[in-house]
Amino acid sequence: MAVEPRSVLLVTPRWTRDGGVATHAMASAAALAREGLAVHVLAARVNPEDAVSNITVHHSPELFNRQASPELRIAGAMDCAPSVVHLHQFEDPELLNEMRKRAPVLISVHGYTACTSGVYYFRPGQECTRAHGPGCIPNLALRGCAHTRNPLSLPAAYRHASHGLAAIQSADLTISYSSAVDRHLAANGIEPRTVIPLFTTMEPKVGSGHEGRRRVVFAGRVIDPKGVGVLIRAAREIDAEVVVCGDGWRTEAMRRLARRLGMAERVHFRGWLGPDELATELAEASIVALPSLWPEPFGLVGIEALAAGRPVIASLTGGVGDWLEDGVNGLAVKPGDVDALARALGELLDDPARQAELGAAGQAMVAARFSPERHVERLLEAYRSARSSWESRPEGQADAQPEPAVQPAA
Repeated sequence: MAVEPRSVLLVTPRWTRDGGVATHAMASAAALAREGLAVHVLAARVNPEDAVSNITVHHSPELFNRQASPELRIAGAMDCAPSVVHLHQFEDPELLNEMRKRAPVLISVHGYTACTSGVYYFRPGQECTRAHGPGCIPNLALRGCAHTRNPLSLPAAYRHASHGLAAIQSADLTISYSSAVDRHLAANGIEPRTVIPLFTTMEPKVGSGHEGRRRVVFAGRVIDPKGVGVLIRAAREIDAEVVVCGDGWRTEAMRRLARRLGMAERVHFRGWLGPDELATELAEASIVALPSLWPEPFGLVGIEALAAGRPVIASLTGGVGDWLEDGVNGLAVKPGDVDALARALGELLDDPARQAELGAAGQAMVAARFSPERHVERLLEAYRSARSSWESRPEGQADAQPEPAVQPAA
């Protein structure tokens, strides 16, 4: 019988509320603490203002310094004798194996770790299905999956993906949060693995006045794979304002696009918002749009919008299908199709009653499938499974250093 975990050490780059993965790690840690686990966190960057009650934070500025000793990098965090160690966005096989000598290690994969470009697609909606390895090199060079204007960065990116894959292969259990990332792990032969449901990370608000409003909200990074340009072009064909919540290296280019299309007065760039402000924007939206070109690992903003009772129009790609039911809680469109997105937006903007109907269905679905309680329940199952596997491992296995999955590109 598996021993119930009493404590967990979470390892994450940042203990701050400045990004999707960091926010998830903090919310998941708080949910585990409410369940009664002793929660410790090891992070390279810590914001003291983001302290959470009943959670002990160990600050290690040297966490990512591979030239430093393991003892310095871990900063005494293993002295808490955790039942399990759970890594978030920390893919270092050497330090993973050092920790694994004393406790089982699980690793959460939040995106396409074993992918050189990190976005795992060719054309919009065409998800890659291959394993990481030398065969990626001609695809990067000839098929356009690099998605970069700087090919000189690709050798380092290839080595980084190889390093990340080696870390995943070393873990006692690998966690993903969607069917899309699970497919990526399966393509790379990762076993054992499991899918854990996500949950909303901010308190949803209730909006009003939707009958007299025509507002489309986008929330996320302003980069090409997120499809902001597709949204702006589609919005040219409809009568509505567009609110872009987020920032990124393509922000100024999107401002220029809006001006060039004569839409500068209708497209508003709000920048990066805190949880309270973003919750307000989602609640006051007529529609929340996810016009992604890449296969979204999950699309967390989708369930955040549905939790607020607002319908979503999204590209049906990646993990979006895990929560979007076309015609039930929103509308699905072909990735990159400006005309299809414009038609869907116009159809739903013209029908506030249907907006309310789809939003209510989304609220019910999120409550049933993506709750903190379900997340913690499945996470504890994963911890028990990893602990059982680790305790039954062959003698000396924990001390073995794995070989890299593939040889780095020259």
